[in-house]
Amino acid sequence: MRLFITSILAFISFVSISQSKFESAILKGKELINNADTATEYKKASNYFERIAQKESGEWLPLYYQAQVLCIMASNDGNMDRRETTINSALDLISKGKKMDKNAELLALEGFAQMLRLTVDPATRGQTLSPVIFGLYNQALAIDSKNPRALLFMGQMQYGTAQFFGSGFEEACANVKKAYDIFENESDGASIYPTWGKGSAKAALANCNQ
Repeated sequence: MRLFITSILAFISFVSISQSKFESAILKGKELINNADTATEYKKASNYFERIAQKESGEWLPLYYQAQVLCIMASNDGNMDRRETTINSALDLISKGKKMDKNAELLALEGFAQMLRLTVDPATRGQTLSPVIFGLYNQALAIDSKNPRALLFMGQMQYGTAQFFGSGFEEACANVKKAYDIFENESDGASIYPTWGKGSAKAALANCNQ
């Protein structure tokens, strides 16, 4: 009996250490993203999460963060062909992550990636991609109605659509405000889960308040 209990305790200790290493690795990667300012630095962060994903093949978070970095790189790339290639790579990673856990964060990021795809050729893609993007945000919010990234991206998409059609911004700005308030009330404690977007929400809210 004593041997059995010792074995159980050893197993629990091993699991705790493994989880701690994984969490430390994710937090280090998030710091790389937060501190990145150049294409080279973002590429370094992408490669870092790619290595974690290879080691932790059953985890969706490394795939998520690598996809997030690729989306950031694409949004800063003025070469439309290269932007499209980078976005498609991000979407492949998101698809892999969704096979493990189809959650609100992955759906929201997928919608964001599709928004970037739309910017490659808005005149041609607007009619077909807009319903896809709104559908992804609605799916994310159905899972988690208080996910700030889903609310923010939904608001941004609604704002852009309202600008295009010359309609009101009330619904868009309401979602942006909800997102910003959630960001404001979130704990500042370190988390391995996504926490990004507050700066974008603040900028979007400023547009709404003009």
